[in-house]
Amino acid sequence: MNEDRSLSAEQEVGRINAFFPILPNLGNHWAAERPWEDATIALNLHLTTLTACLVRELSLGGGTFVLSAANPRTTDASSVDLLRNLGFSVYTGGDMEDRHAQVLDHEPNYVVDTGFELTHSLLERRGNLSAVRAGIEITRNGVTRLRGRGSVPFPVVNINDGRLKDRVENRHGVGESIWQAVSLSTGMHLAGRRVLVVGYGPVGRGLARYASAAGMAVEVCETDPVRQLFAHYDGYPTPTLEEGLQRARLLVTATGRRDAVTLAHLEHARDGLILVNAGHGGDEIDVEGIRRVCKRRDHVADQVARYQLESGAALTVLGDGHPLNIVVNSGSPEPVLLHFAVLGLTLQWLASQPDLSPGEVIVSEEIENRAARFALDALNPARA
Repeated sequence: MNEDRSLSAEQEVGRINAFFPILPNLGNHWAAERPWEDATIALNLHLTTLTACLVRELSLGGGTFVLSAANPRTTDASSVDLLRNLGFSVYTGGDMEDRHAQVLDHEPNYVVDTGFELTHSLLERRGNLSAVRAGIEITRNGVTRLRGRGSVPFPVVNINDGRLKDRVENRHGVGESIWQAVSLSTGMHLAGRRVLVVGYGPVGRGLARYASAAGMAVEVCETDPVRQLFAHYDGYPTPTLEEGLQRARLLVTATGRRDAVTLAHLEHARDGLILVNAGHGGDEIDVEGIRRVCKRRDHVADQVARYQLESGAALTVLGDGHPLNIVVNSGSPEPVLLHFAVLGLTLQWLASQPDLSPGEVIVSEEIENRAARFALDALNPARA
């Protein structure tokens, strides 16, 4: 382990908690309640300093916590070192199946997942589910996969479709942090640039709003007619993807869908297009296809790669097509920490509900109201 890296992460955790102490406040609450004493909790998350903030406070409530990296490209080595120094088992090596197998060897009682990937491994490969009491899914992509299975043998709480994830983390957290990440990665001033936002769900709406606030010219590509109408009445042109690509200087995806932007689409792109992903995973833009057909690749800067195509046009990919805000750890931590507060309070609620029926459970208003009160107290200590 690298002690210097661990210290760096610990300092970052301290800075985050100093200005928005929602998780330390909850940690005090969980230390008094000890809600998951003697339980084992498995978490498949992006391993960042924010995750380190969460797990350190959760552990005060008792229990054993084991973690797997949801995406190696969003894994912060210093945060992994810190978590391991604090005594947690953290699995980052091998492929996703290897990491999941190592986590599931701990026979978890609760499974917290990003993208329904660890839960899928549990259901498909483990067979013995008797130890599992419940799960939590935190992403839209994961909820879609959960519903696609038809049934699961234990309750899974969907915290993505609560009020707070949509209106705070997706809209403000991702909406702000992506553009900070673009500026950090490229050094560009964003005002006056033309951007095509692909997808106009909660994340896409936030991206468009914050791009407009930064002085960018925004167009929206959305295949769902209702969401396309929303974009129109929010004041954005709504071209087809092919039309928008002819004008855009930047493109950002927020669809939760594989191959939202393919090589065939990119044949219509203007020279110099910059490609960014804000959705879950790393497959919304066909980066592998770009690599396959390019005649030259230049490493411009950290997380910045420029590809020269056979046609002579250049495409720049940021973060290798993975969610850029997480890759470069940009933006205000507050929306993510609020989402993590909902996660922790949901885990506490599950520990007090032994007789829930199997299947999807939407996070309750009571849990979100409690999280909101903790957030307001953290924002304004005078309220406490």
